[in-house]
Amino acid sequence: MALMHFRRREHDQCTAICTEILRTQPKSQAAIFVKCRALSSKTWIDDTELERTGDTDLMSEDIAVSVMPRPGTSIAHPTSSSMSGVVNQYVRPVSVCRITSQSGVSPTLQNVTMAATSEGSYLDITNLEFLEFAHQTAMAKAICDYLIYFVRNIKQALRLCEEVLKKKTSLEDWWWKCRFAKCYYRLGLYRDAEYQLICSLQNQNMALNVLGLSKVYMRLDQPNTALKVLQKGIEKMPEESHLKIGVARIYEMMYATCRSLLFYKNALVLDASNIEALACLAANYFYEHQPELSLRYYRRLLQMGVSGPEIWNNIGLCCFYSSQLDMALDCFDRSLRFADDAADVWYNIGHLGISMGDFHMAHQSFKIALSLNQSNAEALCNLGVLSLYARNIKIARSYFISAKEVAPTLFQPHYNGALLAYKLGNLQDSFAMVRS
Repeated sequence: MALMHFRRREHDQCTAICTEILRTQPKSQAAIFVKCRALSSKTWIDDTELERTGDTDLMSEDIAVSVMPRPGTSIAHPTSSSMSGVVNQYVRPVSVCRITSQSGVSPTLQNVTMAATSEGSYLDITNLEFLEFAHQTAMAKAICDYLIYFVRNIKQALRLCEEVLKKKTSLEDWWWKCRFAKCYYRLGLYRDAEYQLICSLQNQNMALNVLGLSKVYMRLDQPNTALKVLQKGIEKMPEESHLKIGVARIYEMMYATCRSLLFYKNALVLDASNIEALACLAANYFYEHQPELSLRYYRRLLQMGVSGPEIWNNIGLCCFYSSQLDMALDCFDRSLRFADDAADVWYNIGHLGISMGDFHMAHQSFKIALSLNQSNAEALCNLGVLSLYARNIKIARSYFISAKEVAPTLFQPHYNGALLAYKLGNLQDSFAMVRS
C-alpha cells in the first residue's frame, strides 16, 4: 500500500503508512527505505536550476570577482548608484519562465530545523552507523538523499558518501561522486565539487553531471567555461533537451537574447512540451511587440495544464495589446480568482479601463492596487494623472509627491509634477523638479 501511494506521488499517505509500520517494527528496513524515499521526494529540489546570486551571498562568500570584468566573460554587471532601478515597469507581464515545484536555492536555517524536528526523529541522525548501511547500496542511497533533501544535514551525508566510497566496488559509481559534489556545493567548496563532477563524468557521461558542472562554473562566475562544458555535452548527447535549456539560461543571464532564443527553440524541437522554453519564447515575443505570437505560446501552456494567475495575467496583456479588450477583461478576471497578491493584476485592469475610456473603472482599479501594495509608485502616478483629468489639482499634486517619496528613482512623478508646476506658473518649483 505504501509503495502504491509512493508511485502515485502521494507522499503524505505513504509516510503515514510507513510511520504506522515503524511503530510496531522499528527496525523494518523496508519501511525505513520507503519513508526515506517519500520524504526526500516530497522536498526534492531541482539542483540543475541556475541560482541568482543575491547581495547576502556576495557578502558572505570569499570569492572575489573583478568589479569591471571583460565584456562577455562574466554575469556580474556593473551598476550605477544614480540610475539604479530607473526602469519603466508599466503593464509588465509576470514572468513564468521557470515553473518548478520548488526553488533551487537552499532553505534557511529556521526551515531546516523545522524539517529536521517534524519528521526526522524516527531516524537517529547523530548516532547513525554508516558502516551498517555502506554495504547496502539501495538503502545507503535512500538515506543519502534523505539527509541532503529533507534533513539538510550535509555533513552527515558527506560522511556517508565517504564510507561508501571506501569500498572498491563503489569507486566507479558515478552516483556517489555526484552526491559528493552536491554536498561540496552546498558547503561552498566549489573546486572540490568541480573535481568530483569531472570524475563522475569520466565514469559515466550523464546530463545531470554536465548540468551540475556548469552550475559550479556559473557560481564561480565563469560563464564561458560553463558554456564549453555544455557544448561538449551536447556533442555527446545531441538529443538531450536539458543541456540546450542550460545553454539558453546562461545566454539569458549574459543578456545574449538572440542566442538564448535560438537554443530555446532547439530545445522545443526535441521536447515540444518544455514549459520553460515555451514561457521564455512567449515573454520574448511580447516584449518584441508581437503579442499575437506570444498568445499562441501561452495558449499552448494552458493546453498542457499549466494554469495560474501569472498565465492568465500574461494572456490578458497579450489580448490587451492585440485590441481584444473583452477577452483581456475576462482573462484578468480569471487571474484574480487564482492570485493571492493581485496588486499587479488590478494595475493592469486600470490600464485597460483607460484604453476603454472608462476613467471611473481605472480610478477604482488603481485605488485597489494601491490598497494591496502601498509602495506601488506607478499606481500613485496614474491616480495623479486621472485626478488632473478631473481637475483636482491639489489631489494630483499630493499623489505625485507620494509617488516620489515611495520611488525616488522613478522619473514619471518628477516629470508630471514639474509639468503641473510649469502650467500653474511655479517656474522655480518646476525647474527644481526637473533637476532632481
